[in-house]
Amino acid sequence: TSEAYPFAMSGGLGDVSSALPAALRERVIGCRVVMPLYEDIKDEFREKMTFIKSITVPVSWRRQYCGIFEAKHNGVTYYFIDNQYYFKRHGLYGYFDDAERFAFFSRAILEMLPVIGFYPDIIHCNDWQTALVPTYLSLFYNHNPGYEKIKTVLTIHNIQYQGKYGMEVLEDVLGIPMDKKPLLEYGGDVNILKGGIETAQMVTTVSPTYAAQLHDAAYAEGMESVVRMIDWKFSGVVNGLDVVGYDPARDPALPENYDADHMTGKAACKASLQAAMGLAQEPDTPLIAMVTRLVGHKGLDLVQEAMDGIMATGCQFVVLGTGDGQYEDFFRWKAGQYPGRLSAQILYAEDLSRRIYAAADLFLMPSRSEPCGLSQMIAMRYG
Repeated sequence: TSEAYPFAMSGGLGDVSSALPAALRERVIGCRVVMPLYEDIKDEFREKMTFIKSITVPVSWRRQYCGIFEAKHNGVTYYFIDNQYYFKRHGLYGYFDDAERFAFFSRAILEMLPVIGFYPDIIHCNDWQTALVPTYLSLFYNHNPGYEKIKTVLTIHNIQYQGKYGMEVLEDVLGIPMDKKPLLEYGGDVNILKGGIETAQMVTTVSPTYAAQLHDAAYAEGMESVVRMIDWKFSGVVNGLDVVGYDPARDPALPENYDADHMTGKAACKASLQAAMGLAQEPDTPLIAMVTRLVGHKGLDLVQEAMDGIMATGCQFVVLGTGDGQYEDFFRWKAGQYPGRLSAQILYAEDLSRRIYAAADLFLMPSRSEPCGLSQMIAMRYG
């Protein structure tokens, strides 16, 4: 996975990558997690990591340093792939060389197996950032001792993100020979997700409804023909929530804990957030919350159109998230229009998000296409 809570995350993938391995372990299914050693991973986690070994990893015609670190969290073994050239940067994604960064990461996942002495039955890959793993396994590794029985599952969390690049990256960056171009070529580009979809033994997505939608051009972001082609190995599995990690009765981020039978703490959480966000101290005024990435497919244009109508009901409103400048600026502008009633927190802050869930009376989940987000599950968990 390219992210996992609590080490580094930008959205729901980070939650799933942490909660699913722990849930599998409870069912006595061994599961280990591999992710990049990002610059943003806090020192408190780094101090608990053990250095295993350094190796070199092929990236096309180059060989790059790869350090392998190990740590335990919730009883699950995590491995961290270190390369400062690729990962000593702020943030997780959005760099010009993301194709090379995650090609390196995908090769490192396969190259590390003899070093850690663990050949899994299944490698579960998530989104385009690890979709090269089944491609590389099928092209370069599956006849090697230890690798021949490994199967791959690729999960599409949101098909909007596909890893599309110009054809020039195929050989020089990804290290895939030109005669294998049909595996990754789509619409005249290299499409890393498409290669993973073709080569993985199974492809899943985050709900049966989203699986059905991805056959439709209105939802599939141009990939409907690819999805139809692999229908025999494609299914939807509903996302789950870590109800222990998300528990208002124990959550240390909350000013006061509560549960379904003892709800006074929720009122205290609301009052605390109102004070911290500069909202009027009105316990009976409905507080609407929205915690989301501020990007187009989340349906933020719908919120823009409805915002004044929402505020006309007399509610309070708090939004938390970062994303496209136009939406960040819109919510800052609206916060100025509705002082004491609308708070725009343009940042990513895990603890603050939990305080907002706990304080809110209503949760707003706008969407143009929502592949079973976790936010509504968290909102219900927090009452």
